[in-house]
Amino acid sequence: MFLIALTGWGQEEDRRRTEEAGFNQHMVKPVDPAALMKLLASLSAGQGGQLSKR
Repeated sequence: MFLIALTGWGQEEDRRRTEEAGFNQHMVKPVDPAALMKLLASLSAGQGGQLSKR
């Protein structure tokens, strides 16, 4: 399972809490569709998608 937090909060503390809660990615709204597609493509390609600072 790969979890993406889609949130309106993007400060470093928010990102830390997201990671501690077990999410694999943290994306801040409004999400750039190209960035989301790139992330999903990396998952389907088996690249794992490490936690991002987006």
